[in-house]
Amino acid sequence: MNSRQRTITITISIICIFTILFRLCFIQRPTYHAAHLTETSSVLKLPYCGFYHLYGYQLSEENTEKAVDWCNQMLTYDSQSIILLQINLCNYANSSLSSNALEQLDCIFRTFSRANKQIILRFLYDWEGKALETEPKSIQQIVAHMEQVAPIVNRYDSHIFLLQGVFTGNCGEMNQTHYGTNENIIQLAEQLSRVTSKNIFLSVRTPAHLRTITKTNEALSELNAYDGSLYSRLGLYNDGMLGNDFDCGTYDDTSFSVSSDYTEKGTREEELSFQEKVCQFVPNGGEVVLPNSYNDLENAIADLSRMHVSYLSCDHDARVLDKWKSTTYHGTNGYDYIAARLGYHYVLEHSQMQTDSFFHKEIVLSTALRNDGFSPAYRKFDFSFVFKDNTGKEITIPISYDNRTLMPKQTTSLTATITLKNLKKGKYQVSLIATDKATKQSIPFANKETEDDNSIPCGVLQIR
Repeated sequence: MNSRQRTITITISIICIFTILFRLCFIQRPTYHAAHLTETSSVLKLPYCGFYHLYGYQLSEENTEKAVDWCNQMLTYDSQSIILLQINLCNYANSSLSSNALEQLDCIFRTFSRANKQIILRFLYDWEGKALETEPKSIQQIVAHMEQVAPIVNRYDSHIFLLQGVFTGNCGEMNQTHYGTNENIIQLAEQLSRVTSKNIFLSVRTPAHLRTITKTNEALSELNAYDGSLYSRLGLYNDGMLGNDFDCGTYDDTSFSVSSDYTEKGTREEELSFQEKVCQFVPNGGEVVLPNSYNDLENAIADLSRMHVSYLSCDHDARVLDKWKSTTYHGTNGYDYIAARLGYHYVLEHSQMQTDSFFHKEIVLSTALRNDGFSPAYRKFDFSFVFKDNTGKEITIPISYDNRTLMPKQTTSLTATITLKNLKKGKYQVSLIATDKATKQSIPFANKETEDDNSIPCGVLQIR
């Protein structure tokens, strides 16, 4: 190599070195200090789950102002997220619902929705155990009533979480009814599925009812979950929960006799096993009844967890609920322990940051989220990281994640990649926030550090 070539080589090397040094001077060097997070034992106010009060309204020809006044009275002392609303149609058992009755229904849904209540809805013709006297004389009248109420129900599908039953039976529980044959139940369930929004879950009284309608012994799996079909929408409600070995007629005292007969009831153990599978994807709830060993606290927690129960009455059976309240468990009373775990219960464990390369063009931010509830969340939430600078300006980074897949006792990683050129140098407070897609309500986390807006601080990002 001659001297001229050496000079050129040296010159190029010097230029490269200075270029690298120049770039290093302007590289955004991120550092991240994760927040210390602690779990809270407080009972959170969460959409779609928890304890509920039951309210019943009988449609009539009275003016709609009465319906609104009734709703406001019910709301005055109700601090729960969800309600069970029973609408009695007995005044129209053998006729179409009048325009006035339908206006009452609309007013009721509108008032509770504006109060941000999630509604568990049950239509019925009886409150006194006399369904055989009060039900319509024709199943076609029930079908017609379903068609009439459906447009109003669908209008409020952001707040109507699920529909219980198929309008029949004592107190709407599908028993002691003129329309209790398998053919009737299938017809009514399929009709209700056809006319109602796919965003609303349906529920039937027993696992045997569910299998009869879906025509299979196989529990719903993740392959069919949330696809909008009747199969994917059909959950359970049990108003004899933990009442005895049979949950007051929900289960049988003999095992399944024929594997192909999906209409029969199984034993408690067989039906608990079935619910453990199917209720990973559809809701389950009801009332606990009759003080006995099955609803002693530890036994109750085990079965509520196994059945993935997300909602329970806070009024009935008071004797069972009082038993839980008087029992100390894990630093609190049993009632509050259960209340905190009905449905989903999200705990943020920690967060961390990783960089992509030496030049730090991108960072990867991740958080560990654990579900300590009895069930998953059955509606989808939006998760986002929020970066707030010293001026209060916020940048929101969406996280791609389907929270419905986070099962009880599982932990997942919520991850987002951030391009640093979108962030100026400075200090950022990083938070995580979750929002219900349907109602736009923010979702609280079970951490002591959760802010008033239900966001939770993850850490501090410094870009120099």
